[in-house]
Amino acid sequence: MSILQKSPHQSFRVTQLAHSIAICEALNGDRFNWGNATDTEPAFLVYVGCRKDEVEALVKLFNNFYRCSWCEVRTPKHLKGFEAEIKIRGMVRTSDTNAFGLDYLVESEEAKHFGADYDDYNYYSAMRSA
Repeated sequence: MSILQKSPHQSFRVTQLAHSIAICEALNGDRFNWGNATDTEPAFLVYVGCRKDEVEALVKLFNNFYRCSWCEVRTPKHLKGFEAEIKIRGMVRTSDTNAFGLDYLVESEEAKHFGADYDDYNYYSAMRSA
């Protein structure tokens, strides 16, 4: 994990959790009413970096399986080297019976990059005709 940005007034910090995932945590209470703070963890937003052709599928994934309340697609601000950045509100920190959480997202991202780069992964996992 590495801190990408801290606000001048110490109200939030952005931390990179994986290659294409960062979170913005509210440090002085849930001032923006993000609604996912717990007794022990602050409220947060999630940023996911991706290619433009992945945006539509990822937004559907976050809305349906992660049960996120809001997604904004924008030019990357925090995660450099991507064509698009999805800003996500309403994700839970830990998966439960109702929704996947940030823990599952980070685990999936790390597994995707384990042992092969993106092009190798696509080449070796694609169905090819004989």
